[in-house]
Amino acid sequence: MQLPPLAVMAQWPTPNYIDPPTRGHGALVVNVVCISLAFVVVMLRLYTRLRITCSTGVDDLLIVIGLAFAIGMVVVTSLATENFGWNRHIWDIPIPWLPTVQKLNLSFQILFSMSSSTTKISLLWFCRRLLGAGKGNFKVYNWAFIVSMIFVALSCITFTLISIFQCSPIKAYWEIEPTYHYKCLNDPAIVFSASVINIFTDFIATAIPMPLIWSLKLPTRQRLAVISIFGLGIIVNVAGSVRTVFVWKSMVASYDVTWVGWPVLVAAAVEICLGLICSSAPALRPLIAAFLPHLLQSTRNISYNYNQRSRSQKLWSSIGRSRNSHHPITNDSRQRDNESDRFEIMRTVEMETWTESRLAHHNDMGNTYNISHDNLRAVSPESAIDLKHNGVIITSAASSKSSASTPRESEWPLGNGHPR
Repeated sequence: MQLPPLAVMAQWPTPNYIDPPTRGHGALVVNVVCISLAFVVVMLRLYTRLRITCSTGVDDLLIVIGLAFAIGMVVVTSLATENFGWNRHIWDIPIPWLPTVQKLNLSFQILFSMSSSTTKISLLWFCRRLLGAGKGNFKVYNWAFIVSMIFVALSCITFTLISIFQCSPIKAYWEIEPTYHYKCLNDPAIVFSASVINIFTDFIATAIPMPLIWSLKLPTRQRLAVISIFGLGIIVNVAGSVRTVFVWKSMVASYDVTWVGWPVLVAAAVEICLGLICSSAPALRPLIAAFLPHLLQSTRNISYNYNQRSRSQKLWSSIGRSRNSHHPITNDSRQRDNESDRFEIMRTVEMETWTESRLAHHNDMGNTYNISHDNLRAVSPESAIDLKHNGVIITSAASSKSSASTPRESEWPLGNGHPR
């Protein structure tokens, strides 16, 4: 552990170990509130993916890992501030506590980097799912997301390794005045450099998805709403910038690391938890549509218009007619539809949402429903619907396995009940 120069320590006031001035319990309060909100939002995201859309992916696994690292981070910072004086002046911390403070500091830096990086990779992976196979006009976006994810991952791995092995031997990082020979890198420079790089990767994760979302074939209102959700990432960038400023003040411009650096802990909790919330918010759209459908009135109006034009089509969302089926729709089936209670669920594996009509007496979701004919085919749940030239084009953006069994594009006219 590198202590300040003796000339600096000689100017410090007399230590107060009994009743020292502190920053209070603000860090603990912020940690509890932020991580609770992030936990609830991530759990709602998992519920949506597991029970409503049945479309879990790698991005969901990554967001859970990011949440786990975030929980570990707030536990570490809460212990440091409440039990080991990280809310005091450095001279008011008892000497025996300093090795533990250094260990907690190292753990905090690593957990923060891991949580932030996995959250950003999860968001970028989620956006990449919008592209399907990444062909055509979206090829540039596909490579942009891949390069961004690689850069974020390499940055995280590099910083983690440097942080762990910055002292040789490693224990010299937290031991006070080791008697053996040791060598350490410049810890303040390492942390500040990592903070600057983190701001850059935050900006990448916020800015790259914007043009992709705008190019999706969604109503303008929906595009603006989704972009606004991603735009909340700007708050994450602001929190990261504030944290970087206090990293400089506490570790580079001052020796009172614990007192001046206390806002770093608060800003880190806000930054990480907002990142988890903003990364999970776009996936909550089906949940909102299922329980608060009036918030998505524009999409419901579109669904209503199409149902009026062709009740037999049922919007061809998760299920559609077999190509070999040409049987007309009977009045009995229409009467059953009118008499049966049905509900609509907005499903979004990608950002483009679509409506699935289901009869109330069917209990299984994600399967073939007998809505208007006995001969129906099930399509991969990771499907998106594009409306173009008065037709419905069903495109599968799912895995390569589903792509092999389902045609990439199948066009169905809205005017009649037969395929072309």
